[in-house]
Amino acid sequence: MKHASTFFIMLLLLATPYLSVLVSASPPPSPDNSAAQLIESLGCRGCHQIQGYGGSLATDLTEVGSRMTVTEITAFLSAHPRSDENHMMPSYATLTADEREKLSTYLYSLR
Repeated sequence: MKHASTFFIMLLLLATPYLSVLVSASPPPSPDNSAAQLIESLGCRGCHQIQGYGGSLATDLTEVGSRMTVTEITAFLSAHPRSDENHMMPSYATLTADEREKLSTYLYSLR
């Protein structure tokens, strides 16, 4: 039993730096940028990295604007399938058209 508790203590000590990277605090969005605030409130950075902050479970969105147009981003957010075993990203079809437009324009600006 002593060896098991020692193992878990060592595991916790070794994993702490790694876990802190996974849940690194994101910089606070500027008060005038409602799209950045929307990104934060939806929890996008939980899986996606944006400008060096966020998770690493999904595609880095830092330069998504160089890969997709505003229209393509909006269509993806509108028609993305619900989460299932192959896709963890939730559907954003429930967002208002204005919110999807703000998100799409913001993401497109990331080049």
